[in-house]
Amino acid sequence: MSQEKEQKIRKARRVELRCTIGFSSGELEGDATVTNISTAGCRAESDINMAEGLDVHVLLHLPDQSPPIKVERASVRWVSGNAFGLNFILFFPSERARLRALLENIP
Repeated sequence: MSQEKEQKIRKARRVELRCTIGFSSGELEGDATVTNISTAGCRAESDINMAEGLDVHVLLHLPDQSPPIKVERASVRWVSGNAFGLNFILFFPSERARLRALLENIP
């Protein structure tokens, strides 16, 4: 998919940001490095092999945010090598508000 087409599909503003996440499901757990993020999802890289369609619980370790932001359910939308995209499906409104506030302060 071209980057221009991908931008048109996205509903939320995506920003470049490097941080870490922890993820877990009944099948696996591990850490990844986020390369860009929005209130709807993120792109991350990990040494752990992810599977498209896998649902995971996520802890976002974002700069100046303590404790980590909890995403109760995220789904792996795509996988390419060690990179993958997560769609944030379910998290409490207060957690989404924390993420939105942080992202609004990034140019």
